[in-house]
Amino acid sequence: MDIILPKHTPTLLEQTFDAIYLYDHPLFSVLAEPTELPWLLIIPKQPLKETDYIGALYQEIHQLIEVLQRSGFGPHFNLAKLGNQNPHLHIHIIFRTQEDEAWPNPVWCHEGLKPSEEMPLTFKNVLKSYFK
Repeated sequence: MDIILPKHTPTLLEQTFDAIYLYDHPLFSVLAEPTELPWLLIIPKQPLKETDYIGALYQEIHQLIEVLQRSGFGPHFNLAKLGNQNPHLHIHIIFRTQEDEAWPNPVWCHEGLKPSEEMPLTFKNVLKSYFK
């Protein structure tokens, strides 16, 4: 578990995680699930073993969340590192509301989330200035 991808090419990331590539950061790559539910995947570039890397990674993740919340996502979000479905290291950021289709259950157990091509584009547009 927690396999680190040696290369973070958009094609490899999209194939590995079945999600839409958005941006690259020195510490991680960002993908969006193609669903109506606002759901990002953060793909770390190093194992979560060194304290300095972990601190820097989670600091960036929380800054990213703040940017998204100021743009209307949230205020509630789930932040989780799971690996039971895909052994490659990844962290989920999922913005939840009581109106979302999976509420109050975990989204990864909810079959048939409504697909959306717009949500990944919305994330990409909102995060454009963050990743300049």
